[in-house]
Amino acid sequence: MSKLYVGNLPSNCNERALRQLFQDHNLSCTTIMVKRGGYAFIDCTDQSVADRAIDKLNGYTYLGSALVVEPSVANGPKKW
Repeated sequence: MSKLYVGNLPSNCNERALRQLFQDHNLSCTTIMVKRGGYAFIDCTDQSVADRAIDKLNGYTYLGSALVVEPSVANGPKKW
């Protein structure tokens, strides 16, 4: 499974609306976690879906906001 970061979401965006956006673009996803602050994490079924989502939705204007869609990078231990 591949995880995406989706940023610059409108404040009124919720899980249902984001799931519908992905379905409208024929992109399958399993889990969507919308966070306060205008971002979400989305689990795609495989890497090819994640790559297509980045191609189709990065920069896409959604409810007046240009989305940022990129691979999610896990935070590892901080190096001091």
